[in-house]
Amino acid sequence: MGSRSDTRPLLKRAAPTGSYMPGESVRGRVRSMAVTETGTTQRATVAIRAFRPEDYPAIVEISNLLLPDHPRSVEETRFEDEQFTRGNFFLRRFVAVDSSGEIVGSLSFNQMPWAFHPDRYAVWGGVRPGSQRKGVGESLYTVLMDELEDRKAVAARTWVRESTGETTAWLARRGFRELHRSWGSRLDVAAFDATRFSEHARVPAGIEVVTLEDEMAVDPGRIRAVYEMDNELSADVPRVDPYTSPPFEMFRDFALSGPQALPAACFLAKDGDRYVGVSSLERVESQDTLHVGFTGVRRECRGRGIAMHLKLRAIGYAKRHGYRWITTGNSSLNAPMLGINTKLGFAKETVWLVMGKDLGGA
Repeated sequence: MGSRSDTRPLLKRAAPTGSYMPGESVRGRVRSMAVTETGTTQRATVAIRAFRPEDYPAIVEISNLLLPDHPRSVEETRFEDEQFTRGNFFLRRFVAVDSSGEIVGSLSFNQMPWAFHPDRYAVWGGVRPGSQRKGVGESLYTVLMDELEDRKAVAARTWVRESTGETTAWLARRGFRELHRSWGSRLDVAAFDATRFSEHARVPAGIEVVTLEDEMAVDPGRIRAVYEMDNELSADVPRVDPYTSPPFEMFRDFALSGPQALPAACFLAKDGDRYVGVSSLERVESQDTLHVGFTGVRRECRGRGIAMHLKLRAIGYAKRHGYRWITTGNSSLNAPMLGINTKLGFAKETVWLVMGKDLGGA
């Protein structure tokens, strides 16, 4: 049993990263495109070029306009870029620039550290609201397909809200199909009544609960054992593609020093010296909200109330520190964790679809 928000890493980290080519144009040159889409209101001529470091504010702004409930920051994006680059995971990112010089669209495609295959890519593209229905998305998509063909890609993955039916239909017309779905949910921390769960307030027998912050103060080397547990638990989370372990250094940096890291809100269950469970919270750009990074318990320790107790510890942390909301995401196939979250009062808000397209490959 585990719960990892696989939508968030793609929405928030899959404009993630790899190596950039500052100033390099698409396939060796800048393309000016004027593509008319079905439903477009007018043609727009845009130049598609490779991402440059000075483009961070613009691509973050576009992401936040399109995904206001998943806001990100330039700091977060830069940090993630550095991590993916150090891990030698390929990413290429492009922007669409209109005739006035404004960046009106963003595109990225990258290998996925948590589901690695050298020829399978996560893709994300977005167009500034005022520039939609003018062919910008089609221009970016054309570049994407050319680039994936050059790399002999075998598959592409993307995430989209079910409620955005027009986007889903747009992708379907281009060969993408639904592969998986997840729920995005939200808990009203201020209204949460912990007395309803008094039977879970006691630490399960034989278990000690500590925080990652506590453990690092005792011995920073313990992060390696936490990483090993995380990999074991993550392999049990329902997903489209088989889980693969990200590099240890990437896990360590995200958990301890990244902009989202909150070691004091990462609750660990120990049986003796062995870590057997975790429930962690992460910072997000919204100041009144925390996000559930991961909750899971080793198979042999399930059924003892460990996951529920850890979740209550995390909610207690959020309440003590004045947060209003906790958000999370769960696979629709993960009935045990969905059951825990429903019992706690998480309200389902958004259905995220994983959509995929099989490509010709080599």
